[in-house]
Amino acid sequence: MQFDLIRTLLRCLIAAFLLACGSAQARDIQVSMLAPPAAAATSLSRLITDARGKIHLSWVESRDANSALYYATLEGDTWGQANLIQQGNDWFVNWADFPFLAVTDRGMVAHWLQKTAEGTYDYAINAVFFDQEKHRWGQPITIHKDGVSAEHGFVSMLPLAEGRSFMTWLDGRNTKPATPSEPGTDASGHTMTGGMTLRAAVFDQHGATLEDWELDSLTCDCCNTSSAMSAAGPVVVYRDRTEKEIRDIYITRLVDGHWTKPTAVSADHWEVPGCPVNGPAVAAQGHLTAVVWFTAKDDQPKVQLAISQDDGASFGPPVLVDQGATNGRVSMAILESGAIAISWLHTNGKDAALKLALYSPKGDLLAETTVAATKSSRRSGFPVIASRGDDVYVTWTDITADTQVKVARVRYKWGQDQVPVRTDEDEAGFLRAGD
Repeated sequence: MQFDLIRTLLRCLIAAFLLACGSAQARDIQVSMLAPPAAAATSLSRLITDARGKIHLSWVESRDANSALYYATLEGDTWGQANLIQQGNDWFVNWADFPFLAVTDRGMVAHWLQKTAEGTYDYAINAVFFDQEKHRWGQPITIHKDGVSAEHGFVSMLPLAEGRSFMTWLDGRNTKPATPSEPGTDASGHTMTGGMTLRAAVFDQHGATLEDWELDSLTCDCCNTSSAMSAAGPVVVYRDRTEKEIRDIYITRLVDGHWTKPTAVSADHWEVPGCPVNGPAVAAQGHLTAVVWFTAKDDQPKVQLAISQDDGASFGPPVLVDQGATNGRVSMAILESGAIAISWLHTNGKDAALKLALYSPKGDLLAETTVAATKSSRRSGFPVIASRGDDVYVTWTDITADTQVKVARVRYKWGQDQVPVRTDEDEAGFLRAGD
């Protein structure tokens, strides 16, 4: 108990320093490559940090027509053994929509996309739950119960207490009739609107559905979703779609057992007739919630950051992270200090730089660096970041030689003259955030 209090007070001190010294720059940024746990023919990696501070990496290994999902856990600076989760020759594996792992307090859960019919985009979201008592993976389940062979994907997952897990996804049940004889209804008898929907559900540690919701009845078709746990509860961000083809980033929050009406994080008013395949990322720590996203209104590509101090209920004006030479593909994490880490691709034709920036909770730039050279091709996928303490871990697919998952650790050092200065106002605010 005393240790937790000391950690909270230290976190408050560092966070207050970041608030007070938002214009300070890191004296030194160290980028270290970690030996990957898998060889060639690997891609589509994802990093997560569990509640104990353990870093886990998941990735897909593709051999001929077979796809296999693996994971490994970081021990010090070395990855543990590669563990097979699931494999199959009927998976739908996409550069932007791919399997990954989540770790709960009682086990693990992983998902993948599996073909259900001959149509290109006829696939379901399957998940498998790890039984900690039996020390093995259970039988796969389909997380949505509509029974329609249509597009389902772009999952985000959050661990909850007592082994439960929260999942949100894009659901295409309304884009197709349930059966040829019922052209106007889905499997539940609902009148179809013809659009992609955003749905969510909570599952127990064995995969039984405890609650499920439709969060939005019309969304962009193939932009990834993202979710985070704020002090007030889960938040979900995604790319919305209006009947006039405005595709801005929206947020909805679970408050007192009810989902709020989706609202725009920023009114970009980006009108685009097709899906940009470029979704947002959200992270939360206490009452601090941050969202980063790509937009290209008037053919001006931008990466933007918006910050909320009230659990995502409202956001300040967007902060410009990059513009012009970028294709987005963003990821985000909030460090133990309260600093906001953002990754994205800065492009130069076929080449790209994997960039990482650090912002204060007020939106001031603290540091920026290039983690690695990569390619702007879709084969490079979506780089993903996670944090442990104030270190940032970055993973991406390197296609410069063999296709292979890469992982780097970024560590920041601050100058000796950058002494934390805490005001009573800062202390009160961050003590609340750390509770």
